[in-house]
Amino acid sequence: MTLADKLTVGIYGMMNNAEHSLEDRVFEGSGVSIINPAWKDDAAFQKMLPDLDGLIVLTTEIDRAAVEKMKKCKVLVRQGLGVDNFDLEAVKERGIQAYNVPDYCVDEVTTHAMTLALMLVRNMTYYMSDISDKVWNSLKAPQSARAGELTFALAGFGRMAQVVAVKAKPYFKEIAAYDPYMNKDAASRLGVRVVDTLEDLLRTADVLSIHIPLTDATRHMFNEERLSLMKPTAYLVNTARGSLVDGKALCRALSEGWIAGAATDVMEIEPPSFDDPLFTLKNLIVTPHAAWRSDAAGRDLRIFAAQTMRKALLEGEAPNRVL
Repeated sequence: MTLADKLTVGIYGMMNNAEHSLEDRVFEGSGVSIINPAWKDDAAFQKMLPDLDGLIVLTTEIDRAAVEKMKKCKVLVRQGLGVDNFDLEAVKERGIQAYNVPDYCVDEVTTHAMTLALMLVRNMTYYMSDISDKVWNSLKAPQSARAGELTFALAGFGRMAQVVAVKAKPYFKEIAAYDPYMNKDAASRLGVRVVDTLEDLLRTADVLSIHIPLTDATRHMFNEERLSLMKPTAYLVNTARGSLVDGKALCRALSEGWIAGAATDVMEIEPPSFDDPLFTLKNLIVTPHAAWRSDAAGRDLRIFAAQTMRKALLEGEAPNRVL
């Protein structure tokens, strides 16, 4: 691409259609014009697809039908970490480059994971429920564990998990981790004990924090068989993807006492049905896919996605390419 080319980028995500000043600054002097239909205006979204050289999306499903309409598109950027909303096979067949934005909310997500973990260890679900019921009795809840005597376990050991390890270290007795592609140098540097199998990690965990990408192979990775390996005093924290955990299996594990509690920022279906039995459980904390959120993260997400798009369109490739 050259600056003389007229390029059109569609943005259907982290902004409203009246405001794209951050993106304008990134694309300044590039010859790129922006199409930004109103959020949730599916008709306008579908209409713009054939005219785009590049597309930036947040959570919109880019299925095969959408890809087939993208006759000119060369670059697809996901405003976020996971690309499970892309039909990657269809994207690959069309020859479109696909990118994510992995670095915009590391501090937010890792802090959220730690917050949820410590809330579980300190029985906050029970205390908050009792107070809302106007009950003042610290002895009614189960006895709390001492964090400094517990093993904090990481399922996955990528960048997020490594930052969580640093944040967890002052609170917990030890940090353990399993990853089939384990970075042993990073584990050694951070003082993290490497565990050979996921099953061994589940058996040893007092708090298990999940940091694994969602793929066909990892969907429902945490099922009845695996959850049943955990200690009845253990806690599970999920700030990754909802479908990594089998929701029915988690409900059974919590209600039958296989584990002591869980906290999740993500659900298998979002927004979930509030008739889901999980929402009746006192030993579960749920937050509404909010781990990423801060003013700074929202700003960085937009800027980084636009920078990725500009570089890929004008120079042929950019960092964080997933396909």
